[in-house]
Amino acid sequence: MFGLGPIGQMASRIARHRGARVIAVELVRERIEMARRHEIEVLDLDEHEDIAEAVRERTDGRGTDSVIDAVGMEAHGSPGAAAMQKLGGMLPDRIARKVIENVGVDRLAALNASIETVRRGGTISISGVYGGTADPLNMMQLFDKGVQIRMGQAHVKRWIGDLMPLVTHDSDPLGVMDLATHRLPLDEAPHGYEIFQKKQDGAIKIVLQP
Repeated sequence: MFGLGPIGQMASRIARHRGARVIAVELVRERIEMARRHEIEVLDLDEHEDIAEAVRERTDGRGTDSVIDAVGMEAHGSPGAAAMQKLGGMLPDRIARKVIENVGVDRLAALNASIETVRRGGTISISGVYGGTADPLNMMQLFDKGVQIRMGQAHVKRWIGDLMPLVTHDSDPLGVMDLATHRLPLDEAPHGYEIFQKKQDGAIKIVLQP
């Protein structure tokens, strides 16, 4: 699991609930601590020079059967793409839209690490959002390892019947009551988005209450 924001937290808990061993990668202290409260095995990205190798060491050199990229295009470790995204944000909307449609690039650090980490014949599931149209991917490595990639919008209706009991039952098997770090009135939504985006005040999941 790459990324322990709200999606990564819940995906980790669901995987563990279903009996899987979960190894998560994160660098934000509050997110690491929250995951560990729920008995998720977490590697601090700042403590490992080669995160894929660190994961292989914990899986007998094999790599993981599957990887979830819950980070997406805001990944750390991609300074060139970050600069391009910042530049795009400074352009007039009409021009920026054309640039993104034709030469948009994402920060691919998390996705590249996912490719490195997954075992041969494994699966990468991408829930983090990507929007680039000119992203360079290591197709040789993907082909050589025989990796299956799943991605796209969540098929929400398909899983409602399975998920609702997990989030509404009094036993709270996924610990959803521990997920929201902030509850704010609707008129404070801009502040909520800001502290989440800037990772301030320990913000992990913000619930807006009308």
